Amino acid sequence: MLRLIAKSTHRLLRVMDRPVPTPFDGRPRGVALMLALVTLAILSTAVVEFAYTARVNTAMSTNERDKLKSYYLAKSGVNLSRLLLSLQYALQDESRQTDDETGRMIGRAMRRSNFQLYQYMDILLGPFNSGKVEIPLASIDLSSMGVSGFGEFTGTFDVDVVPEEGRINLNQFAGEELNEGDLLMLCSMMLDSRYDSIFEVKDVNGDTMNRARMMERIIDFVDLDQEQVTLGDDCTIRGSGGDEQRVYERDEAKVEPRNARLTHLEDIHRVMGVSEAFMEVFGDAFTVYDVDRPNPNVASFPVFYAILCQNLELEGVDSGGQGLGSLCANNPQVGLQVMYFAMALDGVRAFFENPLSMFMAYVGSSESRLLPGAEVGQPVAFLRRSQLPEYIEGFKTNPQLMAQFINYSPAYQVMAMENPQLVVDPLVPAFPQWAVSFNRSGLLRSISTSQSSIYRIKSTGTYGSSKAEIEAVVDFGKTQRRLPDERLFEALQGEEDDEEANEEVEELRSALKSSREEMAKGRVLYWRVQ
Repeated sequence: MLRLIAKSTHRLLRVMDRPVPTPFDGRPRGVALMLALVTLAILSTAVVEFAYTARVNTAMSTNERDKLKSYYLAKSGVNLSRLLLSLQYALQDESRQTDDETGRMIGRAMRRSNFQLYQYMDILLGPFNSGKVEIPLASIDLSSMGVSGFGEFTGTFDVDVVPEEGRINLNQFAGEELNEGDLLMLCSMMLDSRYDSIFEVKDVNGDTMNRARMMERIIDFVDLDQEQVTLGDDCTIRGSGGDEQRVYERDEAKVEPRNARLTHLEDIHRVMGVSEAFMEVFGDAFTVYDVDRPNPNVASFPVFYAILCQNLELEGVDSGGQGLGSLCANNPQVGLQVMYFAMALDGVRAFFENPLSMFMAYVGSSESRLLPGAEVGQPVAFLRRSQLPEYIEGFKTNPQLMAQFINYSPAYQVMAMENPQLVVDPLVPAFPQWAVSFNRSGLLRSISTSQSSIYRIKSTGTYGSSKAEIEAVVDFGKTQRRLPDERLFEALQGEEDDEEANEEVEELRSALKSSREEMAKGRVLYWRVQ
């Protein structure tokens, strides 16, 4: 019985162990091929990913290299500009102490002519890019003298240098009291009726930003108190009261009035109601640095308009810096005539800013003076303050001369495109019968033609596809590093009978004075990289 069970079990196991027949018996199954294809696909993906990553890393490294080189090209432009501007002061001031007669002669010539190196910065820095001095009239290759520019270094930089002295300092309102003369200058700059559209917009709170309200917001943002100032449409102070923070309470940005001096011009964008349209028109007329009175050699049209409105005279009545300035806004005839004179002065400034146009005018004319009241071969627009009223009188008596310079004004060129009816024919100008005049002494008090000390330098470096921009503000009236203030020594001064302590203080004071005299000028007040 047991043998029978064992044989049956053996047969069953043999049946179960027998392979099951399939339709593919006797044919190749292709498993190796599938494994090879899958392996090949995986390896191909890995290789492609590796190649893509390598290419991206190479591109990133190239861009980073170009970015770094373009940054240092832009920085080189700033440093070379600072070097040339320092040369201006060395030629004008330090040449007084030199024993070299040629040096003294060059210094005297520069002081008398008010020659400005910054106007020729693009020509002077050109050899660093190409090894050539290039102007539209000619090109001088300096390679024979060993000058090759950057050689195989294909990068370039462009520099634009402008003094800050032609602008209105907004920090003059960051004081204990509001000066009505400063207020009138700010107000007069905005009076031109062409700007009406800027002052018809509403802020985020729905308040219409007219001229008076705009000035109130700017003044309240920088003044030291927390009370809201109220101004009239005639540029007068009506009073103060209320919380200046109230207009910002509904703003989601949670901006608060600074109530202190502005450190950068960009801070004005935080003022409630200041729009991009406002800054596009007036941004170049503002500064936050301690400049002197506006310099007409670098002033823009709004600043000229403000100066003329501030010193307006009618029928022999002196404005005295008070009420008559509002006539620029309230009387269209007065405003139009003041605008013509401001554009003519702006055209004079623009004409002399271009060395090529000035050179061609002297070469192509038998006249050695380009304007009545100008000096022979004068290289700048306003050599002295008295030339401002002299130019105005010359324009009154010579309409063709006035029309000629009006056409150089950038403000007029924009206005002529927007309002063709205001186009001035340079051959047969149709100016109105002049009813306005300007107080001469007031004009002289309102401007300064002294050597600028604060410059805004914009340098752009380009290498490959990368571009870097650096904007810097440099004050050549201050040492490169901050030094202790003289008031510190007053605090350290001991009692009169403490001679030993006082001698130490005097030694420190003398050492500081010596360090200040030896240290190079040109402190960087602002530095921004884009």
